[in-house]
Amino acid sequence: MRKAAAGFLFVALLAVLLGASSLAVLHSALRSQDQLLNGYMEDVVLTQELVTAHTHFMHQASDFLLLEDAPRLDALVRAREHFGTVVGQLTRQEPRTPEEHQLVEHFVVTRDRARAVMDHLIATRRKEGPASGPRLLAELQPVRMDMEKTLNALADHERERYWKTRHQARADSERALGMLALGFLGTVVVAVALGVFLVRALRQRVRAESERTAMLEREHAAHRAVEERQALLDLVIEQSGDAVVVTDAKGVIQLFNAEAERQHGVTRQQVSAPEWAAAFGLLTLEGHPLPLGETPLYRALEGRPMNNARWLVKRPDGSVRTLCGTASPLRRPDGTLVGAVLTARDETERLALEQQRANALERLRSTAEFRERFLGIVGHDLRNPLNAITLSARVLLVSEAFPERELKAVRRIASSADRMARMISELLDFTRSRLGGGMPVDPCLADLSVICREALEELETSHPGSRLSLRVLGQGLGEWDAGRLSQVVSNLVGNALQYSPEGSPIRVTVDGRAASEVVLSVHNQGAPIPEDVLPELFEPFRRGTRESAHHGGGLGLGLYIVQQIILAHGGSLGAESHAGDGTTFTAKLPRENSDRAATLAN
Repeated sequence: MRKAAAGFLFVALLAVLLGASSLAVLHSALRSQDQLLNGYMEDVVLTQELVTAHTHFMHQASDFLLLEDAPRLDALVRAREHFGTVVGQLTRQEPRTPEEHQLVEHFVVTRDRARAVMDHLIATRRKEGPASGPRLLAELQPVRMDMEKTLNALADHERERYWKTRHQARADSERALGMLALGFLGTVVVAVALGVFLVRALRQRVRAESERTAMLEREHAAHRAVEERQALLDLVIEQSGDAVVVTDAKGVIQLFNAEAERQHGVTRQQVSAPEWAAAFGLLTLEGHPLPLGETPLYRALEGRPMNNARWLVKRPDGSVRTLCGTASPLRRPDGTLVGAVLTARDETERLALEQQRANALERLRSTAEFRERFLGIVGHDLRNPLNAITLSARVLLVSEAFPERELKAVRRIASSADRMARMISELLDFTRSRLGGGMPVDPCLADLSVICREALEELETSHPGSRLSLRVLGQGLGEWDAGRLSQVVSNLVGNALQYSPEGSPIRVTVDGRAASEVVLSVHNQGAPIPEDVLPELFEPFRRGTRESAHHGGGLGLGLYIVQQIILAHGGSLGAESHAGDGTTFTAKLPRENSDRAATLAN
């Protein structure tokens, strides 16, 4: 029993020792695998950080080449320093495999070549200015793609090695755990404790790997966003609505966008300034070849900007377009001239439409002027035979050789001749007002109340049975043309008689209580003037259409002539008409009209 117990104890001790040794060996192997995996993971993170730093560096380089300024240059320098720091970390550590050593050496060679190209591009960009940006960006693209290819190959190698080693470590761990479980059936507690420890370690490792995988996805998303932004910037430049032409300081065209190609009918050509006119079909507005000294882009190269310049372009298909544009010199912050930029817009259709409108307006003006001259000539030529008719009628009226029946016919002839004389006078006044720059007046000291009283007496004689009243308030003196104002009163009161019921009162008011002006108003109780007629009431040849008109109509010039006479005196004329209140015409006349000449000109 003792021997068995000793043997058992020996075996147990041996098993314990073997288990402890196996556990120690397993623990050492796991720790070595963890260290190896951590080292591989650090390599993956370092290569991904290198890819991110390179992407950021290329983005800053693109912004600097396209849009040069101090902030972008500083950002480019910082991005380059950060990229160099990450590259230093990569090159300082010892490669773990021959393949990794070969990839790192290839990356260093590619990095050195890219560094030389980038130094050259930055120097060229700072020397030539923004106009060289698109060209230098195109030169950078092959180097950028080569670097990205090398970095992606290195990153793929690191990730593949990490995952392969990780799977191998997991398989080895599982085999070791199985062997440990078979060899240590008597040490269950130790095995369970070791298993719990290993499970926790694995969970932590999986969690860390998940976080690192999410970080890699975010980096890839950022890289895609940068590429989309670059593509959007290219689209904006290409699809601009205005033609954009950029030349360097030597006069060589460096930028000629799609709209410029459409306007000129040709693509960008590497020609010098003296060849612009022939290469792009530049003409003067008279159709001659555009001299170089008058070309907006060349003048901008000479430091003389041009705004809203206009010239012609004859395209290869024979069509001629009119362009309007602005040219400005391009200068560095220190004032050095690096080129010029021209923006142009096609105005062919707009100018053609403006010319059509101008021609139509000229035809309308000529037609109106011919009509007004014709009316004036006709009115003047009708006056002589009409005077003969009027004189003959008056002679017959004073003759005692005709019975009452024939005298009635003679009175009708005289009345019609008088009405026709008034119409001719209105025609002549209208013609003078339209062709002579306004209604002529000869002002002198006059009393508006006296003028109104005399005009009303004449109207009462010609309109027996009418109810005309005059109300005078204050003083009616002023500098006026008495004959023209008598014509105003006669036309306004005559218009009221024409559009008022028979026997209805017509009130004329002269209000001279103000010191600077006298107000004349004529009120009747006729039907209201329609609202759509009021805005055009004082236009020539406007006649009333109301059923209340019960006298013979005229030419529709009476109110127009009244307005012109009032304006010639520096006054104003208005009308108000409401149902139940009747119609009132109000004329305001300044007592002293020192600005009559200016008013007449207006």
